[in-house]
Amino acid sequence: MSTNTHSSHPLAHRTVLTVPQSATVLQDVRRISAAWLIEKYGSAPLATGQHDLADNCVLASQSIYQADGAEHALRLQLREDKPEATWRTTITAALCAGECAVVSVALEAFPNGDQPLSPGRPRLVRELVRDLAPVDGLSPLTLDARPVHADQVDALVDVLCEPRRLPVVVAARPVRPDAVWSDRMRQVLPQCAGAAALYLLEDLDAVDAFRKAIGDDHRVAPGAVRTFLTEVDPAWPQDAPRHRFLTMARLSDQSDRAWYGIAGTVQRLSTEAPLPDALRGLSFPDLGQLHREERQAALAEPRRTEELGAMAAQIARLTASLKKADQDLKEATREADLSARTKASLEEQLQAAVARADGDLEEAVRALDDLERARAEVRVLRHRLYAAGRHREAVLIEQPLGVPASFEDLWERLDAFEGLTVSADKGKALELDEAARARVWAAKAWNALRALDAYTRSAHDGFNGGFYEYCTSEQPGDVWPRKQVAMAETGATMNAWGDERIFPVPHDVAPTGRLEMQAHLKLHSKGSTSPRIYFHDDTKGCTGRVIVGYIGHHLKNKHTN
Repeated sequence: MSTNTHSSHPLAHRTVLTVPQSATVLQDVRRISAAWLIEKYGSAPLATGQHDLADNCVLASQSIYQADGAEHALRLQLREDKPEATWRTTITAALCAGECAVVSVALEAFPNGDQPLSPGRPRLVRELVRDLAPVDGLSPLTLDARPVHADQVDALVDVLCEPRRLPVVVAARPVRPDAVWSDRMRQVLPQCAGAAALYLLEDLDAVDAFRKAIGDDHRVAPGAVRTFLTEVDPAWPQDAPRHRFLTMARLSDQSDRAWYGIAGTVQRLSTEAPLPDALRGLSFPDLGQLHREERQAALAEPRRTEELGAMAAQIARLTASLKKADQDLKEATREADLSARTKASLEEQLQAAVARADGDLEEAVRALDDLERARAEVRVLRHRLYAAGRHREAVLIEQPLGVPASFEDLWERLDAFEGLTVSADKGKALELDEAARARVWAAKAWNALRALDAYTRSAHDGFNGGFYEYCTSEQPGDVWPRKQVAMAETGATMNAWGDERIFPVPHDVAPTGRLEMQAHLKLHSKGSTSPRIYFHDDTKGCTGRVIVGYIGHHLKNKHTN
């Protein structure tokens, strides 16, 4: 078994459920978990201690008791040592103040090599949601979407606006039945169970009532799905882009895979959410210490060495005790290894978070500086217009649009760039909308394309130099940070993955309709998955434009392979 740490965080999935407290919550968790284990391994020994279920498969069961002897919390931990990885599933349940209980299911994956893993949410989560009837704020958590009619819309808006811990997925039934849409909803909504509250606007009356109650910006059109995050503010239009929106057209398109992102988003948020205090503060007994005490008690039994039978029994007890001690030592070594890998991964995550925060701060300062320069320029220009008596020209009647809130929004606004030809694959760009930082990346991509467009205009006006020189010059207009411009790839990258950097172009640029592009803009400079924009400068060629051949996730290089 490999003992090396791995760069990916082992926590692959976590669901935390709040359950209205009853006298049988802990017993119900044991019952549901036992049924899950029996289906997997044919047995479910849940008594306190460690139990071998199969080869390289160990189940540990622990409990915490209050002073009066009542059980307060339990933990079942299943460790499966397999060739590709060690998988550890931890089920934790605890009673807490406020007439409720908290139940957590966590799946960790510790790879034993470089092969990518595809961990999924444990099926146990669905069984717990079905049987325990958990809640989040005002909303029950269910396996299927709860139907909403027009007279129930106000209650749904209350659910969205009141404090809660989880997202709310709101779908609206299409005007006309659509087989693709219906099939996808049947698949994706149960995958959200436990990680989000699920609602379905049943008809046009419900859609209209919801739009009237929450406003046009936060509406859900027929056939669409919106994932509402916490702290919804219907009165603030700029809040709406936070809540991911998928249209009927995309959800019913056989070739569009964006619908996978609905469950992916809520499960990611569920996994990344911090543990509640009721679970984070639990301290379970040390099973190793328990076994040591049992062995000491066995060794302390009165010995009747004068009888051969008693001596044989004592030897048998000692042999069993030594065997058990050896097993405990192996288990302790294995758990220590997994703990060390988890610790190393958490430290790596912390370093990445600090680097990301530093980068965000630098970008925020740069944005504030750009904003202040733009405001100063506006003030000067307005003053000059007023001085020239051109008062009406100093006021904008129509306010310009802000930055796009998603790559889907960006794609709909590409015609704003007169000097660009965007031949990039739309699907690759829209995949970025599934990422947590999609809104930031979309805004940066918009600014990057504006800079390329401004460079095209400068090139036509006689600027002598390429895009990098433009970004380092004192030219007026939009520019891109030079640290985030790369005009070429390394030789090693091109030798190994050059084929990935051949993108479509107009046929008058290349007869084959394909051209190698190495110049690219970095939308994020930390991490191997940071998005990139690849382009070809044809401002001095037959088109007189910049051709954008790729917008999407970071392509392979020696750091990402």
